[in-house]
Amino acid sequence: MWKMKQTNLLLLLVFMCLISSAQEPYSLRQMIDKVLSENYQVKMVRIDEQMDANNNTLGNAGMLPVFSLQGGQNVGFYNTTQKLSSGDVREASNAKNTSLSGLASLEWMVFDGFRMFAMKDQLELLEKIGTVNTRFYIEQTIADVAMLYQQLIASRQLLKNEQAGLRVSGFRLKIEERKLAVGSGDALQFNQALVDFNVDSLTVLNRLSMIKSLEVQTNFMMNVEPALSVTTVDSVIRSAGLPALDSLITMTESANSEIEQSTLQEMVAETNVRVQQASFYPTVDLTGQYAYTYTTSKIGYATSNKNYGPLVGVTVRFNLFDGGNVKRSVKNADLAVQHAGIEKDNTLALIRSSITDQYFQWQSLQQQLKLARENRDAALKSMQVAELQYEKGLIDGYDFRLTQISVLRAANQVIQTELAISLLEIALQRQSGEVLKIYG
Repeated sequence: MWKMKQTNLLLLLVFMCLISSAQEPYSLRQMIDKVLSENYQVKMVRIDEQMDANNNTLGNAGMLPVFSLQGGQNVGFYNTTQKLSSGDVREASNAKNTSLSGLASLEWMVFDGFRMFAMKDQLELLEKIGTVNTRFYIEQTIADVAMLYQQLIASRQLLKNEQAGLRVSGFRLKIEERKLAVGSGDALQFNQALVDFNVDSLTVLNRLSMIKSLEVQTNFMMNVEPALSVTTVDSVIRSAGLPALDSLITMTESANSEIEQSTLQEMVAETNVRVQQASFYPTVDLTGQYAYTYTTSKIGYATSNKNYGPLVGVTVRFNLFDGGNVKRSVKNADLAVQHAGIEKDNTLALIRSSITDQYFQWQSLQQQLKLARENRDAALKSMQVAELQYEKGLIDGYDFRLTQISVLRAANQVIQTELAISLLEIALQRQSGEVLKIYG
């Protein structure tokens, strides 16, 4: 019975592996290119960037005049009675009245307390923020893809280890069955071997489920069918290494997107102070018009009237008192500058702290990796000895199982440590602004 279960399980595992290998493999660069061209979020953030660029115009800053044309014609039919001071009465039924008008106007605020210049500077800064926001999102997306890629490699390596452990459990189960067949076995030992085999089978199935979940996440980022399998060209977790901590922090301070965002936000807050201060000054508007009107009337003092010609004017406005609202707005704008400056310093301090912490973790993991590899090599040698001793009956199933578990843990520890190192490197590369140079 257990042979049938074992065969069915192995066939299931082989079938699932064949499904994965049937798909065209991706290199990390191919996967990143696919995501950057097809991902919905990337497309949306690029549209937002374009909108910020479109807003950066002289007209939006209020520097350009407004020119407009308007015209109209009205026709009316009135029953009219007019009593004049002389006593005469004039009456008309369905008297036709018409009016025709046209107006071309030009309005231009030539001075607004330098508000328009501050607004133009602010729009340029907002456009830069949009560009930096796009770069930040693309950097984060590339880092996410690179992490998923490494996790897929690590998961498949872990799967190989766990499948190897399953084969060892099958080897032990066969020996116990053989002992029972010749009368020298122990039913308890056989049942325990069967339990361990089933536990290892569940571990393999769980790992396959985790791999499928990673594939679904990857397919979502690439905007392809979620159920498709994803295979990677690389089968080994790669470590790119890191520069010295001082160099890493220097690179971060000059290229980190979050720091650049906070710096630009502080500059936007400074331009807003100038915008608010503009209310202390008068405004000067120039007006130019050319108007045409023509009216006719069947009854009245004049049967027709025509006017046309230009009109020019200057309007000066000055706010003498508004209850102190302008002063309040300027004070709040100054406080906003202080807030933005503190936020920038806080962002810089947080990123420095994060990089330092992650760098020391990375250094510690490098040392742990050396020990993990030594431990794995020693465990594999122990496993070879344990298999021979178990087959000869020199050790029991319990000791053999302990050796098997120690081998699996040691082998998995190497992979998990390599993955942790790789993920830390990607995170630090993103924060230092190097991720685009390395993967983009």
